Amino acid sequence: MGIATLLNIGCFVLCFLFTQNGKASGISQLPVATKVWWTSINFKTILEWEPKPSGYAYTVEFFGKKTDVQKSPRCIKIQTTECDLTSFLLNLTDSYTAHVISEPIETVDKTEEYPYTRSDKFTPYKDTKIGQPTFKIEENEAKDNIKLLIEAPLSSIRGPNNTFLSIQEIFKKDLEYVTYYRKASSTGKKEAKSKTNEIDVPVDRGESYCFNVHIVIPSRSDENQQSQESATHCSHSEKPFYEEYGIGVLVGLILVPVLLLVAIITCACCCLRKKNANKDANSLDGVPLKGV
Repeated sequence: MGIATLLNIGCFVLCFLFTQNGKASGISQLPVATKVWWTSINFKTILEWEPKPSGYAYTVEFFGKKTDVQKSPRCIKIQTTECDLTSFLLNLTDSYTAHVISEPIETVDKTEEYPYTRSDKFTPYKDTKIGQPTFKIEENEAKDNIKLLIEAPLSSIRGPNNTFLSIQEIFKKDLEYVTYYRKASSTGKKEAKSKTNEIDVPVDRGESYCFNVHIVIPSRSDENQQSQESATHCSHSEKPFYEEYGIGVLVGLILVPVLLLVAIITCACCCLRKKNANKDANSLDGVPLKGV
């Protein structure tokens, strides 16, 4: 084999190694995702991260203790910063981890693993936030008891008949409802609980009561036990207004408009007097003074 041939072979090998090393360096120098976090409410679960890519893309893979490594087809080589994994995290008690992988936009021969950022662990049953419950108020004929009929929010998980399951259907006996209530004329609150979606509250006849409700999952950690609080609703009162809210409130509601009206009239009178005074002064300026 001649010297020229050996030199050509050597150049070819060096060029090949240089090219592969360049590709490997490019892969290892890709920016990685930062601030990877889970956002989940009523089991609608989205993985989010920063920053927005420029000149590269992200691919998301995830796995659990009981779930093999998977990739969502909608989250392969994407140039956004979120991935909806709701339809994949169906084992609600499994503990999931996700990798946000940085990849070149164009396919290249891999000589090393693409860089990635690992998420914190996420267990849907323990970690998803619970949204607002809603409720209706029913009073008995004697007006001495109020029943709250509570409805849990729907989740993003479908049941066997392809309809969305409610939060109550998912947590079952691991869920309870809590209401805080007070007389409309008072700030002191009381509490009532129930394992079912109905809460009975004994009340004073004729009084108006205000309620709000939230869901509690006692098996969870303290900071994640309670749902979002419902809107506040009040029952009707049969008492006269002044008895319900007191003489002071009634006097205030009457006195404030009266004082405001007096202030407006006083201001208008002052303005009118000033205007008339200026008019009289102007008319006197044009009248010549008479001698004595």
